[in-house]
Parts: sequence; structure tokens; C-alpha cells
Amino acid sequence: MKKYIISLLILFGLIALAPQSKQVLAADTNSVKTVKKTKYQPYTDPKDMRKMKGTYWKKSSETKTKYPNLNKVKNLNLRVSIYGNRTYIRSGKKVVYTMYSSAGSIINGKSLTPTGTYYTNNYHPYRFSEAYYPVGWIGQLYLFHTVPTRPWKAPFIPSEARKLGRKPSSHGCIRLSVSDAKWLQKHVTYGTKVIIKYR
Repeated sequence: MKKYIISLLILFGLIALAPQSKQVLAADTNSVKTVKKTKYQPYTDPKDMRKMKGTYWKKSSETKTKYPNLNKVKNLNLRVSIYGNRTYIRSGKKVVYTMYSSAGSIINGKSLTPTGTYYTNNYHPYRFSEAYYPVGWIGQLYLFHTVPTRPWKAPFIPSEARKLGRKPSSHGCIRLSVSDAKWLQKHVTYGTKVIIKYR
């Protein structure tokens, strides 16, 4: 009986170690893609999300002709996904607009962007030293703003701008496209809730 059980265990072990068929591998690959998409982004990107090509970081994240009218959005809040590289304009928990974003770099497993619930404040100058259209959510320390420029100079930094929507890469602020940041600064009201999570 012991020999029979040992033989079965060896047989099952060999089956587990045997190469899988291409069909099984394909199924596994598809499931991994699905897991990655839902693991890092709390919401699926809309169909009109702009392709991340060329100077996409200058334009609106969605290809809609108009941004939503925030005056008509009830329970307006901004939901940031650090690992998902997205910022969502929401009505309660319903997404009304999706923006490419890049939060704080990950160092030793932790983002330079603090997580939690905050509120936009009245720090709304045209620009600060390294970006345009800032909207503060922790005083003048943490902001939504454009992809970075060189200190007090107009040109954007393409190598940094191309990280938008792809990886957390800031010093703690939330980077947005030029168009999205300009629109957000002009239309978001003071005291708007900001919810920041890793996913």
C-alpha cells in the first residue's frame, strides 16, 4: 500500500512539473493581464482614453471634445490611484472623467505621496518653480500640477513627461497632463475632497 501511494505521489509530481501546452499558457497569460488591470486600477479606462503616444502628455487624457461640467457633479471628489497611475474625477463613487497621472516615486516600497483623505485649498497660482497650474491639497507642500518643467523655465521635460500614466515618478505631488491640470485648476472648487490610495 505504501509503495502504491508513493508511486501516485511521484506520478502527480511529474505531471505538475511537465511542460504545459500552449493553450494552457495562453489562458494563464490572459488571466494575468486581467489580474494586473484590476489589481492596480480601481476602474477600467474608458474607451476614449487617449493613446500614450507622442505628446499625449500635453493633451486631455480622454479624447472627448469637452471636459465634464464640475458645477453639475454631485458629491465631487478626486480619487488618486498611485500604482494605477490614474486620477479619477468622481460623483460619489461614479467616475465622470479619468486622467493619466503620476504620483510620488516608490522608495523602499512606499510612495512619496501620502495616502489618506484631504481637501483642495486656496493655493492656486499660475505656476510654481517646476510646473504649471498647481492645485494644493496639503498647503503648498503637495499639489496637483502639470508634468514638470525646468526650474522657473518654460520648457517641459519630455523624459519626465513620458512617465505620465506609466509610473509613479514625482517627489510627492500628483502630475497631470498640461491640458488636464489647466482645466482642473480653473474648475475645481476649494474644499473638494481628495482621496489618495495605492490602488
